[in-house]
Amino acid sequence: MKQLPGRSRPTWLQQLISFAVLVIVTVWMVTLLPVLLVVGLVAAVLLIPVLKQLRQEIDQIERTQQGDSVPPQDVTPWHRRVWNRWNSR
Repeated sequence: MKQLPGRSRPTWLQQLISFAVLVIVTVWMVTLLPVLLVVGLVAAVLLIPVLKQLRQEIDQIERTQQGDSVPPQDVTPWHRRVWNRWNSR
């Protein structure tokens, strides 16, 4: 490819710019990585009750398809269950 007429940047300046960009991107990635790890950890912890409920519902569907009777469902609010467990110690 032919060089267009006009002034071009010296090679040392191009290398300096590319090195500066590399340093900036590296610092940004090192800074961003812990944030992404913490966000992933929080998301995983928040998914635990959702997956537990999903598994219970799937087990219930399997039991109804096999013809087993549906066990009674506990409708006590979660905070009351925690309080009852705490007081039963």
